[in-house]
Amino acid sequence: MTTLRTWQQEALRVISNGSKPDHLITATPGAGKTTFALALAARLLEEGTVRRVAVVVPTDSLREQWADAAGRIGLSLMPVSAPEDYDKPGYQGCVVTYAQLATGAGRDLLRRCTRVPTLAVLDEIHHAGESRSWGDGLRHAVEHAVMRVALTGTPWRRDNRSPIPFVTYDDDGQVVVDYAYEYGAAVADGVCRRIEFHAYDGEARWVDCGVVGQASLGAELKDEDVSTVLDGVYHPNHAWMPVLLARADEALTEIRQEIPDAGGLVVAERQWHAQQYAALLRKISGTEPTVIVSEDPDAKASIDMFRKSTSRWIVAVKMVSEGVDIPRLAIGVYASKTRTPLFFRQVVGRFVRTRPNEEFNARLFIPAVPALMAHALQIEQELRHQLDLETGEGSADGEHGNTHEQLPLPTRELVSATEAAFDRAILAGEEVSPEDLAAAQTTARQLGIPTQYALNLLPLLRQQAPEVNPVRPPATEIITPRHRQERMLRAEVEALARKYAFKAKLEPREVNTELRRAGFPPRAKASINDLQRMLDTLARWHGDL
Repeated sequence: MTTLRTWQQEALRVISNGSKPDHLITATPGAGKTTFALALAARLLEEGTVRRVAVVVPTDSLREQWADAAGRIGLSLMPVSAPEDYDKPGYQGCVVTYAQLATGAGRDLLRRCTRVPTLAVLDEIHHAGESRSWGDGLRHAVEHAVMRVALTGTPWRRDNRSPIPFVTYDDDGQVVVDYAYEYGAAVADGVCRRIEFHAYDGEARWVDCGVVGQASLGAELKDEDVSTVLDGVYHPNHAWMPVLLARADEALTEIRQEIPDAGGLVVAERQWHAQQYAALLRKISGTEPTVIVSEDPDAKASIDMFRKSTSRWIVAVKMVSEGVDIPRLAIGVYASKTRTPLFFRQVVGRFVRTRPNEEFNARLFIPAVPALMAHALQIEQELRHQLDLETGEGSADGEHGNTHEQLPLPTRELVSATEAAFDRAILAGEEVSPEDLAAAQTTARQLGIPTQYALNLLPLLRQQAPEVNPVRPPATEIITPRHRQERMLRAEVEALARKYAFKAKLEPREVNTELRRAGFPPRAKASINDLQRMLDTLARWHGDL
């Protein structure tokens, strides 16, 4: 048996000292929930408290991983792929997915197994709330288990639409946890890696019913406007994503000077985004990224191959989440529209796993959307609270507005997005301005320290510098050079002219003729003012169709 970490031993004591059948353990991704649960199973089997173990997991790949991990400590668990696997002779239990218990005979077959004293381990139990059938199937299958231990990486709030069985809630609707091991404690214990959040701002423009609209990522917007801006900046043909991917690849190159096999992960919103991001990364890095999409039957094999390789980038659409263990991941790009704290923490969990004799901060590039910034601050404030308890500061509230994804309005036609502009970094519960980061990087170079460690120097620099104003000054407006303004406007006019031509069933040259008749000069000779008026005219024509 592997030597247990302190938190795992403490959690085992909490369960041993209790008398209730249901327990909920939350531990940050990478902290060792699987090892903890298998140690509990081995102890209960040895004591004779239980005679069988049933593990329920959210995905097929986790089903295999749990069975493999159990085998390494001498437990034989059968990953279920056929009806006879639930109670197969020679095994001490089985591993099954929530989906297998939602349909067919799976729920009844597992229920029959619990006629003998059984421990049920419910991994990432929040998935039981993804649909009512998953929750109902789980309840039916393991309600007779003598003990049920639920595991999760993040506490959640009650959702009455799909209730999760075997958990309780407080008066505020927050799930009640029996033992919690948070990110801050894990970093302080050396169990998890520190992570820096680098937020990038940008602006998107669109046409809605003949009117040109625009908004920036960092503004306080309605949900439909946030969704539209994210659609704009995430579009691979607009300027924001190519710049962000280039910055992320530069950061990966820096880290690979110290960690030669360090890798990067891009979490994309859609499959066509993933393919286009891979094409951009191919041009930027000169290497071939791995692309993971759900339709690919070899997706799991591709992830395993990337895990064992030294290649630079993997691009995925929400597939590289829970249970995917790639400790060499060091740089991430968050290009998903999902703004829930649960999914955000799952992505963060891909970068905090440690390896022996490695000391560096992982880095996650995110859009400067207030909801994501709030999640990042909460995670980092957990770390600050753990490392600096004497300040007495609490963590953030954790809920930031509506966490359900809002689709953009169907009448909106995306036109363009500006280049990604660094807004701030977040580390150890504090926001770091571009000026502070530049000063830290300069100091690192002077000391001969790689710049990827620059943020670690900030506490020292702040001690040396006199405190003028602890309040972060308002962000200065980013001034775009005139030639870039003109180039962006020209691209917007070109894009909207093509959209108008398609909708009006005209040839592009006919649209150009109409613009000349309206009094506009040739586009190549148009000034910024001409281009802006041209864009407004095209938007009006587009809205009149």
